[in-house]
Amino acid sequence: MGVKVGHFNVKDRRAVKRLSRDVDLARLASKQISAKELRDENGFFSSLDRSKARLLVRRASVALR
Repeated sequence: MGVKVGHFNVKDRRAVKRLSRDVDLARLASKQISAKELRDENGFFSSLDRSKARLLVRRASVALR
């Protein structure tokens, strides 16, 4: 079974990001969404389901003298 390798096109990616920004600005201007809602939607962890997250490692605290 072979692995299909795609190619990343910088110009295409820039165009997609520009379109996304333009759509976001239009939604803000028309008050379809608030700035906070847009930040939450576009945030770094927005695609994660936080209800399924769990803490795997807890760091030990150290007492400094």
